[in-house]
Amino acid sequence: MLTQIDSKGRLYIPKAMRKNLPKEVYLVKLNEGILIVPKPENPLKELEELGRKLPDKSIRELRKEILEEATKEEEGEE
Repeated sequence: MLTQIDSKGRLYIPKAMRKNLPKEVYLVKLNEGILIVPKPENPLKELEELGRKLPDKSIRELRKEILEEATKEEEGEE
């Protein structure tokens, strides 16, 4: 959907899309543009649920994998 940004930097989001968004959202800058992510009602509960889905690895192993992936993305190797 194409929309416009006014001279003050405000983005118009059509009502049909706005009604599904909470009052607070995160704006995430990506190489391709900006992603709008709804803020969860209960962020701690959401983090707990995400934590349960993590592989059975130590924090050190997870950190190493995250750094390796970030380095690949930074170098454009995706």
